Amino acid sequence: MSESSVPPTAVSGPDFVVPLARDVSLRLAPEEADVFDEVAAAWRDGTLHRRGPGGGVGFGIEEALLSAVVLEVVSTSVGQVVAAGTGAARSRWQRWRARKQAGRELVEATLPAVEGRIVLTAPQAARLREVARKHATTLGLDEAAADLLADALVGAVHVPENPADGS
Repeated sequence: MSESSVPPTAVSGPDFVVPLARDVSLRLAPEEADVFDEVAAAWRDGTLHRRGPGGGVGFGIEEALLSAVVLEVVSTSVGQVVAAGTGAARSRWQRWRARKQAGRELVEATLPAVEGRIVLTAPQAARLREVARKHATTLGLDEAAADLLADALVGAVHVPENPADGS
């Protein structure tokens, strides 16, 4: 059976997050190449517990901190932006709680996509960059690394030229 020539119209959260996080992590910390897959597996399983800057990731891999931060920033930022339109009438606490859960929920999510790139509107893409940069600096990345991560994330999404047709 041959593969379809029609590009997929959806991508799972992990199928979008993990390759992008791997690319950014290896640009920022190539020495983490040997541990990235283990860190990503822990993220998928929900056992990744990132500590503050300078600490480990919670399962004995001290040098994997940057990979854990990148996975968290990518998943939380995408989850937050994709879910942003679904709860405008929420209380402040509900919005805070939703932001905290956004990255975890992305593990189970299927997102609209074109050729493996999630589809966002131009305002969503701009918001994604802003959110990703904020999360990255909050988690201890310097300005240059936060910019690299935010730019890579926005570069990995598809913004339709004609938003009405989704392509």
